[in-house]
Amino acid sequence: MSDTISRLAFRLRQGAALAVFLVSAAVAGGVHAENILNGETIRLIVVSDPVFKAMQQIHDEMEKMAGGKIELNVLPFDTLHQQVLLNSQNKESRYDIIAVDLPQFGEYKSFLQDLTPMAGSIDRSDFQAAAWEGVVHDGKTLAIPIQPHPEIFAYRTDLFKQAGIDKGPKTTEEVLADAKKLHNPGKNVAGICWNAARGTPLGQTFLQTLGAFGQAPIALTKKGDDYDTGNIKPKNMHPTIDNPAGLAVAKYLAGLIAYSPPGILDMAWDERTRVFAQGGCAMTYVWSGNASAWDADPASPAYGNVAYVPHPAGLGAPNRSTLGGWSLGIPTNLPKERQQLAWKVIEWLTGKEMMIKYTEHGDCVSPRHSVSQDAAVVKRCPAVKAVDEFASAGQIASWQRPPVPELQQMVDVLGTQMHEMISGKKKPEAAVKESQKLIDRAMHKAGYY
Repeated sequence: MSDTISRLAFRLRQGAALAVFLVSAAVAGGVHAENILNGETIRLIVVSDPVFKAMQQIHDEMEKMAGGKIELNVLPFDTLHQQVLLNSQNKESRYDIIAVDLPQFGEYKSFLQDLTPMAGSIDRSDFQAAAWEGVVHDGKTLAIPIQPHPEIFAYRTDLFKQAGIDKGPKTTEEVLADAKKLHNPGKNVAGICWNAARGTPLGQTFLQTLGAFGQAPIALTKKGDDYDTGNIKPKNMHPTIDNPAGLAVAKYLAGLIAYSPPGILDMAWDERTRVFAQGGCAMTYVWSGNASAWDADPASPAYGNVAYVPHPAGLGAPNRSTLGGWSLGIPTNLPKERQQLAWKVIEWLTGKEMMIKYTEHGDCVSPRHSVSQDAAVVKRCPAVKAVDEFASAGQIASWQRPPVPELQQMVDVLGTQMHEMISGKKKPEAAVKESQKLIDRAMHKAGYY
């Protein structure tokens, strides 16, 4: 994720031509854009992910449509997290709308307004089930999905064909075998790109891969092939890292190093996307929203040569891709007189027409079925169709990063311990054992048991 902090102040433009434009501008759900701001200012704090980058590109048009001033505070992931927590302590919120990553609801739910009474105006059936379920906690709708998307697995079909590989990998064993065949440093092509940077990037990698090995990171209750995150109790908070699945994941990640590009120990989201788009690796894990880096760029060697599969599985587990991404919520400390305005803007920004517009500007995500089935969207964003198919097949879930307040602590521990391991400073067995110990200590300190 970018470390650039950008603040955009959008100014209302007046004129007769504009009036004609506004009369014709309408969005899904019957909300007319010209009625939303009516000369007022809306304040958002969001993350530097594709949907909000798309908003930056079209801010002039959005401002004309909304008829007012829009202030976007676009921050890196960790900075956004910090600022949202600080804002929750204020007597009065500095922001009308905040962006929430799906795993953060456990930490944020005490200061997010219940939108259930207002959300009745939205057609929930148009949203992929996993996307809508991800914003409902304790029976309350705490946000509306705008860019929930899974981390999926991308591979170069042309390079696979040249190497005599006829299909994408379904298992981690196949990933390692394919990476070995495709790794060609002499031609500056690595077998695979992935997030191996210390801290959050690698910590998330471990949790999401652990899910592909069929294991949740804490003792959640099993629910078929998945786990129940709707009713997490203290007894469920015991960490489940030091076990056969956790050790297998650690060894898998260590095995990827040999087929990774130079600088892998510092590779995070933006870098793996850039390297794959530039032809520097044959396979990559990628959040589906970033697939436009090659699917929408004819200059990319990967353009037109990429196919997608869910996370390859380990230990015979079913294929599961981790759902993450962003929703829009309203802080409980927002003054009551501003809450209706904030809701109208959320309803507008998450509507079908706006979501289609985002795909025109690099955001290849569609939590709405109606957008996923739009021919123009599918043409410019092939990953949208793949994700919709994975969702329909039940191959997307969010339990891999359960919505508990200590999630970031877990990520931090794993991101540190596993980096020691892939750097060769610690054995896999020691890494998982120490991770289990440190996370157990955090849960004990929090008073769960």
